[in-house]
Amino acid sequence: MNLSELSDRERLAAEQAVLTLRALDRAADAAPEGRGLAFLEAAIADEGFEHLRNLLSLAVNARDEAQKKGSASGGVPAVNRRSSRRASRATC
Repeated sequence: MNLSELSDRERLAAEQAVLTLRALDRAADAAPEGRGLAFLEAAIADEGFEHLRNLLSLAVNARDEAQKKGSASGGVPAVNRRSSRRASRATC
């Protein structure tokens, strides 16, 4: 990937991803022995979800039609939900 060819939106997304990674690194460094995963999960809850909300906002704001169609509670196509459930079951 040639970073110099990224659009402004793509650069913003890349910058946010780096900030999230740095937050994960700080959490891992600060975690006491045996608590690394818990600290990383907390960092994702604090920083990662905000990053995803920002990406969602960027995608929606870039497309007028995305703002005109129904509510966000309209759901995700069944194919995506089913594959997500399988993935979460496999990791449990």
